[in-house]
Amino acid sequence: MGRSLFSIVILALLTFAHAEPDPPTSSWLRHCEKDTPTPVKGVVEGVVPAWLEGRLTRVGPGARHVGDTSYRHLFDPLALLHLITVQGGEVTYTSKYLDSDAYRANMEANRIVVGGFGTAPFPDPCRTLFDSVASWFSRPPKIMDNCLVNVLQVKDQMVAMTETDEVRVVDPETLDTLGDKLTISEYVAVRQATAHPHVDPDGTVYNLASSGNRNGPTYNIISLRNGEIEQAKMEASINARWRFHPGYMHSYAITENYFILLETPFTFSIGALLAGQYFGKSFEEAMVWFPNEKVHFRVIDRRTGQEHPTTFTSDAFFTFHHINAYETSDDMLVIDVSHIQSGEIVKSLYYSNLKKANDDPTKLKFDSVAKRFILPLGDVSGMPDESELLEGVPDAKVENRAGDSASAKKVSDNTIHLEALTLNPIFFEMPRINYDYNGKQYRYAYGASNEGMVLDFTTLVKLDVKTGEEKVWTDPAYFVSEPVYVASPDSKSSGVEDDGVVLSLLLHRTNPRLISFLVLDAQNFNQIAKVDFEAQGTVTPTFHGQFVSSFDQVHGY
Repeated sequence: MGRSLFSIVILALLTFAHAEPDPPTSSWLRHCEKDTPTPVKGVVEGVVPAWLEGRLTRVGPGARHVGDTSYRHLFDPLALLHLITVQGGEVTYTSKYLDSDAYRANMEANRIVVGGFGTAPFPDPCRTLFDSVASWFSRPPKIMDNCLVNVLQVKDQMVAMTETDEVRVVDPETLDTLGDKLTISEYVAVRQATAHPHVDPDGTVYNLASSGNRNGPTYNIISLRNGEIEQAKMEASINARWRFHPGYMHSYAITENYFILLETPFTFSIGALLAGQYFGKSFEEAMVWFPNEKVHFRVIDRRTGQEHPTTFTSDAFFTFHHINAYETSDDMLVIDVSHIQSGEIVKSLYYSNLKKANDDPTKLKFDSVAKRFILPLGDVSGMPDESELLEGVPDAKVENRAGDSASAKKVSDNTIHLEALTLNPIFFEMPRINYDYNGKQYRYAYGASNEGMVLDFTTLVKLDVKTGEEKVWTDPAYFVSEPVYVASPDSKSSGVEDDGVVLSLLLHRTNPRLISFLVLDAQNFNQIAKVDFEAQGTVTPTFHGQFVSSFDQVHGY
């Protein structure tokens, strides 16, 4: 006789209850239930170059849930550090949660009591109605030190950063969190700092920060000699164009003579920020996109700290990441960015949107392409209005895109309006370069691309900014991460810009515990080696990171 219907149903329920859940369709929906604090030795396919010795450290969102509460935005989960160590022919993988004040507070409460960019703290479910109403008028904990955006090697220590004035020091070999948090505002008058600093060849670290004075919000450049926060110094400070709506900036550019800030019309409403502190609102809910306003290119002289007298504008767009910038011999400033049509892109990073099927027409898509703006820095007062100022400028075109050109038109004696050149129409995000060419004329940029403008990165791209041509690497079994360029020992003497390797971390699409270390030849973009690791828990994607060579004294990006 066959089984009864009842027994079949019970068997099916038991099977379902004990089956491994399907991995999320998006890597960004993963949650790391257990980190991998003990180094795991990898299985090598191919040959890792003998000269490649050092550490690739990356950071990103790790824990999406705390107790019964969940983070709502991709910029908020608890920070998880990942470390690939390459030494003596052996490659190992380690991961560890950042032991921040935010991590401890949330874990001790078993709920999210310290929120983030798009997640407000969750109230205590045991509070009475009176307590809940009273809590509206007491300031909740701020986003503190959940440093999940980037890392920076400083001497023999590593600093984890996010978009606040608080950083954490990490042991670069074990990923242990060391000592108490460091607060930048204790040493220089700023309120927040970005997580995309620049490092000069002498080891001086420059970063973009924000503050305010009697005239309203300010954008500031600070320097840290030898990377030490205790030696922080204000290099420049300029006022935001709008008193109650400072622009949101994720990164900036630097050249030999200039700091370049892009003040887009994606802003924080000061009024909404202040009100939100008392009514349980997140930072993102205080942000406003003004699509009919202009972008202002704020160019600051590094020697004087003064802003260039010309106002440079373009139609509205947004960017998270600068690619590079450089000056030319004919007094032009070239600025390459990953260009996004709208600041509303930040809303596409809510988990409620990331969970939607890719073919869902209501799903907000993520668009980003490499574009170039060129700013004429010379005196144009003798030229008539509407003059095109980039006629015959070589950098205003790429070789394989006939008819497309950057534009700079004089609007008045002190205003020039810019239009961008598209370097290549492929999706291009998380851009990196050979950092020896940072702020200098360069030819190659490396980035991550995707399918159908969804956020999961599936392809690595090498972009030739002179010709507009691209080379790609992809494997349908993996998601990719931000590419990191590492120059070979001979590249400085040879002067060959792409003489080196490109590194990336790969996440297996169907095995959430499998992570791989990828090594590509930077010139032909072919795979040299792949090293596979089995982690102790689910591996989550990362935002940014840094390779620290065993042989370098100063560590850039």
